[in-house]
Amino acid sequence: MTAPDGLSADLAARVTAFVARLRVRHGFLLGPGEAGDALRALGAVNVLRRREVRDALRCVLTASPEQRRLFDQEFNAFFRRDGEPPPPTLPPVVPQTEAPGVEQEEQPPLPKQADEGREEQKKPAPTPQDSGDGEDGDDADMAQAQPLGESDDADDDPDEPAQTIRTKLSPNASGGGEFDAAEGDLPELLRAASALVRAVELGRSRRVKPMPRGHKLDARRTLRAAARTAGDPTELKWLGRPRRAPRFLLVLDGSRSMGRDATLLLRFAHALHLRSRRVEVYAFSTGLTRLTPLLRGAPPGKTLHLPDLGEAWGGGTRIGANLLKLARQEREHVNRDTLVFILSDGLDTGATEDMERAMRELHHRAARVVWLSPLAATPNYQPVQRAVKAALPYLDALLPAGGMDDLHALAGRLKRGGAL
Repeated sequence: MTAPDGLSADLAARVTAFVARLRVRHGFLLGPGEAGDALRALGAVNVLRRREVRDALRCVLTASPEQRRLFDQEFNAFFRRDGEPPPPTLPPVVPQTEAPGVEQEEQPPLPKQADEGREEQKKPAPTPQDSGDGEDGDDADMAQAQPLGESDDADDDPDEPAQTIRTKLSPNASGGGEFDAAEGDLPELLRAASALVRAVELGRSRRVKPMPRGHKLDARRTLRAAARTAGDPTELKWLGRPRRAPRFLLVLDGSRSMGRDATLLLRFAHALHLRSRRVEVYAFSTGLTRLTPLLRGAPPGKTLHLPDLGEAWGGGTRIGANLLKLARQEREHVNRDTLVFILSDGLDTGATEDMERAMRELHHRAARVVWLSPLAATPNYQPVQRAVKAALPYLDALLPAGGMDDLHALAGRLKRGGAL
């Protein structure tokens, strides 16, 4: 892009790169036109004054208070003063843990403790039935789930207490490394994603638009077309209300308790992104991160590789706090055309108040809110986890997502349940 008179080519290139950064990272609706407007705005201010440059770019590139907040953060990070040190990178407090779906190597046995009264038990790798989000501790800090049903051989002792699922947020629950997932089952996931997109029916738009077949004659366009045929209206133009195109917002629980289910659901989110460009994907564990730019750049048919997601993958679980953050961060993009899918086992360690507040906001603004749980695929499942109980009044559907069969049946279950 050509720099305006009086503006250096280096600064013009940096501004263009900054516009691309806002578009890719945060979904700003910016293009070459906005980049040119930004360069022309800089031609009217003193580019040696940082505040004037920031204010000029903010006026051109933002359209809401939320975008202005994100703009200020990115501007301060992108246009650091000469000699200003970058933010410090602190070393991890504990070694990084492996992300869900990554094979764990066997650890050597731990030495016995000197205290004979303390028993150490080896635990298997975390699965949806055995949360690995934390260490054993006081019951007051733990979230307890309903028994998933008695097994066939449980009638030997009817008074035996049912198995429960417990989870606790460990203070050392850090993020866990890079993520790799083979795409061998991509065709199956694409079929499930296509069925879901086709099943969504949100009705028709309130606004009329030109359509090949509509319910209202477009007299203006018809007369214009008649001018090409000597005033004879041989071609009629119509107006109609097109079907509302759905948006999808997927929020994936990447904590250790999700195990391999997190890997499958992330590949399903990637397949849905390939079938519809109106898809936003977030992942959370103890923190929240946006995965849409990473999935957008992932080549289909090859191994899905994601960089280290930090606190958003392979750590503990804070569903309510992260959903509340998402509800406020995506306030502009969640509307009556948005279907929100929460992909989680519901084993939360946070406050239920945050969960209720987040679900109330999402339910108020979104078209549908659906919870997909791997635990719901188990026999005799009862949704009594604290997070799921708090979310139930605001859900349009709570459905199983324990494997490929559940993903194929997702569209049909949503239509039968009236959620679509």
